[in-house]
Amino acid sequence: MGIPTEQRERLSNLHSAIVNDVTDEMGITNNVIPCTRLEALWSRDPVIGTAHPAQRVEVGYEEAGADDPRDSAFFQYLEAADEGDFVVMASPDTQVGLWGELLSTIVQENGAVGALIDGPTRDSRMIEEHEFPVWAGGHSAIESFGRVSFREWDVPVQVEGVTIRPGDVVFADYESIAVIDPDDVAEVIERGEEALDTENDVRRDVRDGDSVYEVWERYGTL
Repeated sequence: MGIPTEQRERLSNLHSAIVNDVTDEMGITNNVIPCTRLEALWSRDPVIGTAHPAQRVEVGYEEAGADDPRDSAFFQYLEAADEGDFVVMASPDTQVGLWGELLSTIVQENGAVGALIDGPTRDSRMIEEHEFPVWAGGHSAIESFGRVSFREWDVPVQVEGVTIRPGDVVFADYESIAVIDPDDVAEVIERGEEALDTENDVRRDVRDGDSVYEVWERYGTL
Protein backbone atom coordinates (compact mmCIF):
# COMPACT_ATOMS: atom_id res chain seq x y z
CA MET A 1 0.00 0.00 0.00
CA GLY A 2 1.33 3.43 -0.92
CA ILE A 3 1.95 6.38 1.36
CA PRO A 4 -1.15 8.52 2.00
CA THR A 5 -1.03 11.76 0.02
CA GLU A 6 -1.11 13.93 3.15
CA GLN A 7 1.88 12.13 4.66
CA ARG A 8 3.82 12.33 1.40
CA GLU A 9 3.19 16.08 1.14
CA ARG A 10 4.19 16.73 4.74
CA LEU A 11 7.33 14.61 4.43
CA SER A 12 8.32 16.51 1.29
CA ASN A 13 8.66 19.69 3.39
CA LEU A 14 11.40 18.07 5.48
CA HIS A 15 15.00 17.20 4.62
CA SER A 16 17.11 14.15 5.37
CA ALA A 17 19.11 15.82 8.16
CA ILE A 18 15.89 16.43 10.09
CA VAL A 19 14.67 12.90 9.39
CA ASN A 20 17.99 11.57 10.70
CA ASP A 21 17.80 13.72 13.83
CA VAL A 22 14.24 12.78 14.76
CA THR A 23 14.74 9.07 14.10
CA ASP A 24 17.84 9.24 16.31
CA GLU A 25 15.66 10.77 19.03
CA MET A 26 13.16 7.94 18.55
CA GLY A 27 15.90 5.36 19.10
CA ILE A 28 15.92 4.29 15.46
CA THR A 29 19.46 3.69 14.23
CA ASN A 30 21.20 2.46 11.09
CA ASN A 31 18.41 3.69 8.84
CA VAL A 32 20.19 6.44 6.86
CA ILE A 33 22.41 5.98 3.81
CA PRO A 34 24.62 9.06 3.32
CA CYS A 35 25.17 10.29 -0.22
CA THR A 36 28.89 9.62 -0.19
CA ARG A 37 29.18 6.60 -2.50
CA LEU A 38 25.56 6.61 -3.71
CA GLU A 39 24.48 10.00 -5.04
CA ALA A 40 21.51 11.58 -6.77
CA LEU A 41 21.96 11.68 -10.54
CA TRP A 42 20.11 14.96 -10.76
CA SER A 43 17.26 15.37 -8.24
CA ARG A 44 17.56 18.07 -5.58
CA ASP A 45 14.01 17.89 -4.21
CA PRO A 46 13.03 15.17 -1.73
CA VAL A 47 11.51 12.05 -3.27
CA ILE A 48 9.31 9.84 -1.09
CA GLY A 49 8.11 6.39 -2.04
CA THR A 50 7.37 2.85 -0.91
CA ALA A 51 10.31 0.42 -1.11
CA HIS A 52 10.14 -2.11 -3.97
CA PRO A 53 13.36 -4.06 -3.28
CA ALA A 54 15.29 -6.67 -5.25
CA GLN A 55 18.65 -8.42 -4.97
CA ARG A 56 21.18 -8.96 -7.75
CA VAL A 57 24.35 -11.06 -7.51
CA GLU A 58 27.57 -10.84 -9.49
CA VAL A 59 28.23 -14.21 -11.12
CA GLY A 60 30.77 -13.71 -13.90
CA TYR A 61 30.15 -13.27 -17.59
CA GLU A 62 29.61 -16.84 -18.81
CA GLU A 63 28.31 -18.54 -15.68
CA ALA A 64 25.06 -20.45 -16.10
CA GLY A 65 22.02 -18.75 -14.65
CA ALA A 66 23.23 -15.24 -15.34
CA ASP A 67 20.68 -12.59 -16.09
CA ASP A 68 19.25 -12.64 -19.61
CA PRO A 69 16.12 -11.22 -21.21
CA ARG A 70 14.26 -14.50 -20.68
CA ASP A 71 14.60 -14.29 -16.90
CA SER A 72 10.93 -13.90 -16.07
CA ALA A 73 11.60 -13.02 -12.42
CA PHE A 74 13.32 -9.82 -13.52
CA PHE A 75 10.48 -8.95 -15.87
CA GLN A 76 7.95 -9.68 -13.12
CA TYR A 77 9.83 -7.35 -10.81
CA LEU A 78 9.75 -4.51 -13.32
CA GLU A 79 6.08 -5.02 -14.12
CA ALA A 80 5.19 -5.22 -10.41
CA ALA A 81 6.41 -1.66 -9.84
CA ASP A 82 3.33 0.28 -8.80
CA GLU A 83 2.13 3.82 -8.17
CA GLY A 84 4.33 5.50 -5.57
CA ASP A 85 6.96 2.75 -5.47
CA PHE A 86 10.64 3.45 -4.90
CA VAL A 87 12.76 0.86 -6.72
CA VAL A 88 15.62 -0.51 -4.57
CA MET A 89 18.23 -2.64 -6.35
CA ALA A 90 20.78 -4.20 -3.97
CA SER A 91 23.99 -5.71 -5.30
CA PRO A 92 27.53 -6.57 -4.24
CA ASP A 93 30.32 -4.28 -5.45
CA THR A 94 30.27 -4.31 -9.23
CA GLN A 95 31.56 -2.29 -12.16
CA VAL A 96 28.65 -3.07 -14.47
CA GLY A 97 25.72 -0.78 -15.19
CA LEU A 98 22.94 -2.20 -13.02
CA TRP A 99 20.25 0.21 -14.19
CA GLY A 100 19.54 2.24 -17.28
CA GLU A 101 17.20 4.57 -19.10
CA LEU A 102 14.88 1.90 -20.52
CA LEU A 103 14.42 0.25 -17.12
CA SER A 104 13.73 3.68 -15.66
CA THR A 105 11.13 4.29 -18.35
CA ILE A 106 9.39 0.97 -17.63
CA VAL A 107 9.01 1.54 -13.89
CA GLN A 108 8.24 5.24 -14.33
CA GLU A 109 5.36 4.36 -16.65
CA ASN A 110 4.12 1.94 -13.99
CA GLY A 111 4.06 4.77 -11.43
CA ALA A 112 7.39 4.42 -9.62
CA VAL A 113 8.71 7.71 -8.20
CA GLY A 114 12.43 6.95 -7.99
CA ALA A 115 15.16 4.32 -7.73
CA LEU A 116 18.02 3.51 -5.38
CA ILE A 117 20.63 1.48 -7.26
CA ASP A 118 23.48 -0.10 -5.29
CA GLY A 119 25.97 0.34 -8.12
CA PRO A 120 26.51 2.18 -11.41
CA THR A 121 23.91 3.27 -13.96
CA ARG A 122 24.02 3.30 -17.75
CA ASP A 123 22.39 5.90 -20.00
CA SER A 124 22.58 8.36 -17.12
CA ARG A 125 22.10 11.44 -19.27
CA MET A 126 18.89 10.00 -20.73
CA ILE A 127 17.62 9.10 -17.26
CA GLU A 128 18.08 12.75 -16.35
CA GLU A 129 16.27 13.87 -19.50
CA HIS A 130 13.29 11.72 -18.48
CA GLU A 131 13.36 13.44 -15.05
CA PHE A 132 13.31 10.13 -13.22
CA PRO A 133 15.09 10.51 -9.85
CA VAL A 134 17.81 7.90 -9.38
CA TRP A 135 20.39 7.51 -6.62
CA ALA A 136 23.33 5.35 -7.70
CA GLY A 137 27.03 4.70 -7.34
CA GLY A 138 28.60 6.21 -10.42
CA HIS A 139 28.25 5.35 -14.09
CA SER A 140 29.24 2.41 -16.27
CA ALA A 141 28.58 1.53 -19.91
CA ILE A 142 29.17 -2.19 -19.19
CA GLU A 143 26.06 -4.30 -19.81
CA SER A 144 24.67 -6.19 -16.80
CA PHE A 145 22.98 -9.03 -18.72
CA GLY A 146 25.23 -12.07 -18.56
CA ARG A 147 27.33 -10.55 -15.80
CA VAL A 148 24.95 -9.98 -12.89
CA SER A 149 22.20 -12.40 -11.94
CA PHE A 150 18.77 -11.36 -10.70
CA ARG A 151 18.24 -13.37 -7.51
CA GLU A 152 14.89 -12.40 -5.94
CA TRP A 153 12.52 -9.55 -5.19
CA ASP A 154 9.92 -8.50 -2.62
CA VAL A 155 12.40 -9.49 0.11
CA PRO A 156 14.44 -7.46 2.62
CA VAL A 157 17.75 -6.28 1.18
CA GLN A 158 20.75 -4.38 2.51
CA VAL A 159 22.27 -1.28 0.94
CA GLU A 160 25.31 0.23 2.64
CA GLY A 161 24.46 -1.80 5.74
CA VAL A 162 20.90 -0.44 5.97
CA THR A 163 18.10 -3.01 5.78
CA ILE A 164 15.25 -2.05 3.44
CA ARG A 165 12.06 -4.10 3.58
CA PRO A 166 9.17 -4.21 1.13
CA GLY A 167 6.78 -1.40 1.99
CA ASP A 168 9.28 0.67 3.98
CA VAL A 169 9.07 4.39 3.33
CA VAL A 170 12.11 5.71 1.46
CA PHE A 171 12.92 9.42 1.84
CA ALA A 172 15.71 10.55 -0.49
CA ASP A 173 17.28 13.93 -1.13
CA TYR A 174 20.70 15.16 -2.28
CA GLU A 175 22.31 14.46 1.13
CA SER A 176 21.02 11.04 2.20
CA ILE A 177 18.46 8.29 1.79
CA ALA A 178 16.45 7.59 4.95
CA VAL A 179 14.42 4.42 5.47
CA ILE A 180 11.37 4.62 7.75
CA ASP A 181 9.12 1.85 9.02
CA PRO A 182 5.54 2.71 7.92
CA ASP A 183 4.40 2.47 11.56
CA ASP A 184 6.83 5.26 12.48
CA VAL A 185 5.99 7.70 9.69
CA ALA A 186 3.33 9.69 11.56
CA GLU A 187 5.64 10.31 14.52
CA VAL A 188 8.57 11.17 12.24
CA ILE A 189 6.38 13.78 10.54
CA GLU A 190 5.19 15.32 13.81
CA ARG A 191 8.68 15.50 15.28
CA GLY A 192 10.15 16.62 11.97
CA GLU A 193 7.74 19.52 11.62
CA GLU A 194 8.52 20.64 15.17
CA ALA A 195 12.26 20.45 14.42
CA LEU A 196 11.78 22.42 11.20
CA ASP A 197 9.89 25.14 13.07
CA THR A 198 12.72 25.33 15.60
CA GLU A 199 15.30 25.60 12.80
CA ASN A 200 13.35 28.48 11.30
CA ASP A 201 13.14 30.22 14.69
CA VAL A 202 16.89 29.85 15.25
CA ARG A 203 17.64 31.23 11.79
CA ARG A 204 15.32 34.19 12.32
CA ASP A 205 16.82 35.06 15.71
CA VAL A 206 20.41 34.81 14.43
CA ARG A 207 19.56 37.10 11.52
CA ASP A 208 17.93 39.49 13.99
CA GLY A 209 21.26 39.77 15.78
CA ASP A 210 21.01 37.30 18.67
CA SER A 211 24.26 35.61 19.69
CA VAL A 212 24.97 31.90 19.49
CA TYR A 213 24.74 31.79 23.29
CA GLU A 214 21.29 33.36 23.28
CA VAL A 215 19.83 31.05 20.66
CA TRP A 216 21.35 28.00 22.34
CA GLU A 217 19.88 29.04 25.67
CA ARG A 218 16.50 29.59 24.03
CA TYR A 219 16.28 26.49 21.81
CA GLY A 220 19.04 24.08 22.87
CA THR A 221 20.06 23.41 19.29
CA LEU A 222 21.99 24.86 16.37
